[in-house]
Amino acid sequence: MQRLVFCIILITNILIQHLVAQTSPEKRNGQLTNNLLSQLKQASGKAKVNVLNQLAEAMANSQPVKARNYAQEAIELAQDLDFEAGQAHALKNVGIIYQMQGNQSQALQYFLNALRMYEKLQNSVGIAQTLNNVGIIYQQQKKYEKARQYYERVLKIDEQTRDLKGQASTLNNLGDIYYQQDQYTQASAYYEKSLQIRQQMRDEAGIAVSLKNIGLVHYVQNDYLAALRNFFNSLALDTKLGNQASISSTDINIANTYLKIEKIDSALYYATKGYESAERIGLEREKAEVCLILADIHSLLGDYEKAFGFQAEYQIIQDLAFSEENAKKIEALQTSYELEKKQTEVDLAHQRNRNQLIIIYASSLGLILLFALAYVLYQANARKKRDNQLLQLQNAEINQQKEEITAQRDLIEEQLHEIEQKNREITEKNLNIESSINYALTIQQAILPKQHLIDAILATNFIFYRPRDVVSGDFYWFYHLPSENGGKGKAIISAIDCTGHGVPGAFMSMIGDSLLNQIVIDKNISEAHLILNELHKGVRVALSQGETHNRDGMDMALCVIDLDKKNIQFAGAKNPLVYLQNQELKEIKAEMYSVGGWDEGEESERIFSSQTISYAEATTTFYIYSDGYQDQFGGPKTKKFMRSKLKELFLQIHQEPMVYQEQILADTFEEWKGSNFQVDDILIIGIRVS
Repeated sequence: MQRLVFCIILITNILIQHLVAQTSPEKRNGQLTNNLLSQLKQASGKAKVNVLNQLAEAMANSQPVKARNYAQEAIELAQDLDFEAGQAHALKNVGIIYQMQGNQSQALQYFLNALRMYEKLQNSVGIAQTLNNVGIIYQQQKKYEKARQYYERVLKIDEQTRDLKGQASTLNNLGDIYYQQDQYTQASAYYEKSLQIRQQMRDEAGIAVSLKNIGLVHYVQNDYLAALRNFFNSLALDTKLGNQASISSTDINIANTYLKIEKIDSALYYATKGYESAERIGLEREKAEVCLILADIHSLLGDYEKAFGFQAEYQIIQDLAFSEENAKKIEALQTSYELEKKQTEVDLAHQRNRNQLIIIYASSLGLILLFALAYVLYQANARKKRDNQLLQLQNAEINQQKEEITAQRDLIEEQLHEIEQKNREITEKNLNIESSINYALTIQQAILPKQHLIDAILATNFIFYRPRDVVSGDFYWFYHLPSENGGKGKAIISAIDCTGHGVPGAFMSMIGDSLLNQIVIDKNISEAHLILNELHKGVRVALSQGETHNRDGMDMALCVIDLDKKNIQFAGAKNPLVYLQNQELKEIKAEMYSVGGWDEGEESERIFSSQTISYAEATTTFYIYSDGYQDQFGGPKTKKFMRSKLKELFLQIHQEPMVYQEQILADTFEEWKGSNFQVDDILIIGIRVS
């Protein structure tokens, strides 16, 4: 969690340091804003475009929404005036504001439009600043090599134009890349080079950024006092300059460091301060990072309701900012820009070659025409006579072909009409089928236990659930059985894998859910092995398997957690229980037969047994799951993931927070699967009890 927070903080610092690299300290005081607003009333034409751009830069840190409106107005006015330099400047400003607010795909679109104009105008400074912004977006996407290529291009331009402020900014960004790849010695070297240039220029806003980044290096090296010293020096400069966005970021850095040295009150003060300022000026990325910190703080203070609220708010912001759809938009925009640029170069080369060929061909053609003209005149008369003879024959053939074509046309039109009718029927049937499946999904989701009911009884848990199709043959079941003598009672939870997937599996899941409700809730049976015995009988009766010899059934793992005696009773059909105590992984095997299904070898009832483990003296993390994850094909040799590798993964992640464990499982699955098809429904439940 701490590592994740500081990666987010570093990205925020990158955006802030780039903004101050393009805006002088004087432009960030209130007096300048008032002066610019006065000038705006009297300005017109290109001068008005320039004033609007200056207002956008001056207000970007404190009032980003107003700043973006001014920049958009500058774009429209510059288009009307055909003022390309002012339009490019305004496009870049809108991109920077979207970037600060975490909207990366929108930001990249504006940057690439600005870059096209700067390249057309051969504006080196504008090109360098915009390339730097594009590099930041790729750094946010963790495409470090691509980001480094952009930064090195920017550094070359800065050195050629002797732009010291730009050099300092780019050196700092290169340091950020090394920092994010855990190469702290190289990161520190680049940060120090950047700081020296900024001190030489007396660039207080830039110095504040460099001090902040040097503080981050001290933090990850566990030198917390040095980190705080740099953060507070940075905060003093930002407060002097009134840089609200950077103040919010630094408050968050300080809060996270105080949290690390267990000064909870100080951490809470600075985290709350950072959250309020980020919310006030609309900085979604800063809100995301401080939500993680506040979640940890309130968890340590025992206020789990607030902790959960901040964790949920962080997840919402992250899903919006870093969704897969957003990443695809960014990749598509960049590819489009690069193809457009290459096509322009190819077109210019073709045009030059074409012009040369035209001259050669024109000269040659002139000579050829002189020789050919006499021959053409001679042949024309003879050809005319032959043509007249052929014309009569051709007219007869044409009339015959016309009749054949008319007949073929009528036949084709009739066939097309039939095809269109069949297409309409197929489309209608597909829509009906899709509608039915979606309705089935709504029903299946309705029967699944609500997450908040599970959290209320088993606070530390995750459920990684990924159907192969729209509806699933895997499902999970939960019920809290209250104690009769005032205790906490029992929690019963199960991961069930029905025969098949898609619609057939979903029907089986509904039968299983209904039977479990009857057994546990109506009949009040709470012993794990007895529940499986009763469920086996119920499936056989429901599907008339004694007469039909139907083989459909369920593989499952079921746990009864006695919250008062602090033990877990387990019973399983083919699917085991994996649990960890004192960092040691253990497994309780399941029975080798399924619940339900006709079997020629044993047509009588099947007897399930149970085993019990205690968690009274040791915190225990346990996992129950279907076989979809371990059976997935992928990896370099397109093989199954396998149960042994899944157990190794449980051992590696079992001490992480449960929400992070779920994310690791999801990321590992996607990396392993790659472009392969998902072969089965997937369900993994993890629970920690102590």
